[in-house]
Amino acid sequence: MVTTIKHLAFSLSIILTLTVLLVPVQGFGYENEVDWMWNDTKATSKGRCKTFVVKAGPPKILRGTVSGRTCLTHAVQAYRKGDHEKAFGWILAGQCHDRRARDTLIKNAPRVLEYLLEQYGPNVSE
Repeated sequence: MVTTIKHLAFSLSIILTLTVLLVPVQGFGYENEVDWMWNDTKATSKGRCKTFVVKAGPPKILRGTVSGRTCLTHAVQAYRKGDHEKAFGWILAGQCHDRRARDTLIKNAPRVLEYLLEQYGPNVSE
C-alpha cells in the first residue's frame, strides 16, 4: 500500500512538472500564427470568414475576401493611427477560420502586436 502511494505521488509530481514546463512553451505559438498570415497572400476567404467582424463600429467593419497578409497590413495601419482595437480585430480576422489560433493570439495579445510591428511593420506603407 505504501509503495503504491509512493508511486502515485511520484507519477503526479512528474505530470505536474511536465505541465508547468510545457504550458509556457505552448503559449508562444503566436509567432507561427502571425507568420502564417503574412505568407497567406491569396485573397480567398470564404463562408463565415467573409462576415468576420473586425470592429463592431459604427460603421461595422467586416473582413471580406482579403488575404491574411492584407489583414495584417490593415492591422499595422490601424495601430499606427492609434486604433488598437481595430488593429487587433484585423489580426484575429486573419485567423477567422481557426479558433485555436485566435485563442493563442488573444492570450498573447501584447506580444502579438509587438511581434507583428517589429517583424512585418517595416514592410507596410502608410
